[in-house]
Amino acid sequence: MVRRLHRAGGTVRAIYLNDALDNPGTVEHVRRFAAAGEEARFAPELPLKLVIADASLVLCDMPDPVAGAGSTTTLFIEHPALAGCLRLAFQTVWEGAAPVTESSLAP
Repeated sequence: MVRRLHRAGGTVRAIYLNDALDNPGTVEHVRRFAAAGEEARFAPELPLKLVIADASLVLCDMPDPVAGAGSTTTLFIEHPALAGCLRLAFQTVWEGAAPVTESSLAP
């Protein structure tokens, strides 16, 4: 899917937690996605898991304070203004995150 979006002129960006570098399986996924055209960065923390598509679709997964520790709530929202706001939030985290380098993905 990343390759198809990239070929169609779309941009695929992902921000992973720094802890992902400790997991060889995740590092391999990051390598494969990067080879397919994904731009990736690493950050020490992320407020929630987020996907924004077509400038109006938002999928987010966040901790659920009612259900308790370890539980999450996933929301799918179609709203261009909300997608725009969350895109700005993503961009802010992106700018402060560390770019992927070969040395960061080294075994």
